Amino acid sequence: KRVDRLIRILIFCMEYFQRYMVVPGKVENLCVIVDLKGLGLSQVQLGGLGEIYKVMSHHYLGRVFRFFVCNMPSALGMVAGMAKALLTDRQKQKVVMLSDVSKLREEFALHQLESDLGGSRPLAKQFFPFPVQPGPFTAGNAAGPDVDAVRGAHKVLTRLGAVGRLWNPARSHELNRGLEFEDGAATILEGFGIAIPDSLEGQECAGTPSTDQAEGEDMQRRESSSSESCSEVLRHCSTGIGADISTEAGSRAADDVLSFGSSSERDWPLFDDERALAAAQAKAADTFLGRFGFGSCWCWGQ
Repeated sequence: KRVDRLIRILIFCMEYFQRYMVVPGKVENLCVIVDLKGLGLSQVQLGGLGEIYKVMSHHYLGRVFRFFVCNMPSALGMVAGMAKALLTDRQKQKVVMLSDVSKLREEFALHQLESDLGGSRPLAKQFFPFPVQPGPFTAGNAAGPDVDAVRGAHKVLTRLGAVGRLWNPARSHELNRGLEFEDGAATILEGFGIAIPDSLEGQECAGTPSTDQAEGEDMQRRESSSSESCSEVLRHCSTGIGADISTEAGSRAADDVLSFGSSSERDWPLFDDERALAAAQAKAADTFLGRFGFGSCWCWGQ
């Protein structure tokens, strides 16, 4: 019944995925398993599904590879048809309706699936921090998780390194593809058998600017996308979401990851040709968010 809260949880999960589980410049997607076991017709809100669809389809384009829907009660068949009508033809191709959960074994390693979904993993009882299992990830693999797997891969990229940057034709191929690494990244990459960039000996990839330089270079992207991203998400949610954001203490962790507010103007370095655009967008965002008691809002993501 708390569709607004569900939407915010989904946004938190997607932002976590983009920050720690993917690499800028690579096409990486995720699969979603929707388990409808025990769900009754009265528990399905088509209006809520529409709100979720609007947020996810507008804010996280191209992120989902496939939806697996399993254990659907017969009473929900009609609702499923109505929900599917919301999707584009391309999105409909991504939806797979499963009558037998064992089919998931053809898509995932067994230790990545819980036992009620045809896998070998015990049912999860703790969900945060996310109980992510190591590889192997080969579909159908029954060997179990690799206990000797290298850990800490999420520590390799800096915050700006995880955001990435827009391709600049004035820069070389190497500079455009450069990533910013955290201290100690060389040891982790070596454990994975990944070739270490020459200048990573100084803890930076070849041609990668320092953190201060990266702040300035990436500001064009962050300034032009921050207010647009925030207003885009909030525009497609009910106004109750905005009120909930400003009053519910339990959402602080998600707020810390997704955005930060400020009652005073922040002196961000901007490219000269972006100042007017950024100012207009910031003013529009402040006007919209001011209705909910916000001073400003900045979203981080790829």
